[in-house]
Amino acid sequence: MQDDCIEVALGLPELKILVQKELENYFEVVVRYRRGRVACPNCGGMIVKKHDSTFQCKKDRRLRDKKVILILEKRRFKCLSCEKVFTEPDEIFGPRRRSSKRLRKYLGERAIYQTVSRVAKEEGVSESLVRRSFTQEARRQLGVDEQKPKASRVMGLDEFSVKKRIFDTTISDLEERKVLGIVEGRGKDNLEKYFTVLPEPEIVEVVAMDMHEPFRQAVQMCLPGANIVVDKFHVIRRVNEALDKVRTKLQGEESQGRRGLLFRNRHLLLRKAESLTNEEQAKLSYLLSHYPELDKAWGLKESLRQWYKSLSRAEAEVSLCLWEDSIRKSGLKEFRTALSMFRNWRNEILNYFDYRVTNGFVEGKNNRIKVIKRMAYGYRNIDNLRRRIFLSNNEIAANTKVSGGFHAY
Repeated sequence: MQDDCIEVALGLPELKILVQKELENYFEVVVRYRRGRVACPNCGGMIVKKHDSTFQCKKDRRLRDKKVILILEKRRFKCLSCEKVFTEPDEIFGPRRRSSKRLRKYLGERAIYQTVSRVAKEEGVSESLVRRSFTQEARRQLGVDEQKPKASRVMGLDEFSVKKRIFDTTISDLEERKVLGIVEGRGKDNLEKYFTVLPEPEIVEVVAMDMHEPFRQAVQMCLPGANIVVDKFHVIRRVNEALDKVRTKLQGEESQGRRGLLFRNRHLLLRKAESLTNEEQAKLSYLLSHYPELDKAWGLKESLRQWYKSLSRAEAEVSLCLWEDSIRKSGLKEFRTALSMFRNWRNEILNYFDYRVTNGFVEGKNNRIKVIKRMAYGYRNIDNLRRRIFLSNNEIAANTKVSGGFHAY
């Protein structure tokens, strides 16, 4: 026996080590279960005798950065009562499995935050094993309750891109800051299926969303008691787009030498006035003084931003009428879309001043989804992407499919 080695605990007290040796790249350990007797699964009798045995190679977690290969003696017993032959239970690895449960749990935990290919390469296992381990661990962490649709007092709706021209919709709890469900597509039919099976739809008081008509139709149909609030970010973005159209029009009318002035300062036009430095304010003032039409457009944009600071809905309604009049007087055709926006979504936009709810959490969650997709260079298995989105709820908590319809793992 070598006199220059030390023993390291395997951490599996159920197994008895028969032979162990350390090779260059891995540990090889021959083991068998400590139990001397086992109950017959057919008759329950305890009078059994060993019938035969075979040896199987099993993978376990690394030890001292080396792979661990467990060679398990799989014993078969014969019951002396019913004379049936059976294989002893395998709690450490599981039936017909060639890896230990703790290895699969470890692989699943790593795969939540890293790509499948990276985990497989670093651990020296197959990608299919990592995928199965991730699915098993995700289901364990999400639990049975995650499979049921849930309602909340303040909900948020927003779509995200699964892959090119394919979208899903997230339903979020804006107060608890977590995803409640994921609906296939961004149409109203599947969203209605989700809302129809909510256990307590009457508790939904507010639903924040962008100006997507199918969302509004689904909420009005299934949650008539809920108040729809259009996210102010999308309203301001529409006005910013109108401002940028004015800039690009003026830029196209300028000579080649002066186009750069408008192009280089395009970001200053869209930023908040109070966030600009003194140097940036000077640049913006110079630009607006040379383009009166652009000055009007920028003033309309800033007026709308200040409008969102109204103290009450009544004050906001009066200020909105004045703002719309200023658009008509300005003669800026690019802002006509803003007028139609307020005409078609007026009540839902004004509801903000009653509830002061935004979809900021949902937009942030969509950015997190983009990071998850980039990490794996996209997902062929859409179910795994959805599971990762639900698992990201656990990250937030730490820091502060139903077929044909919705998915809520």
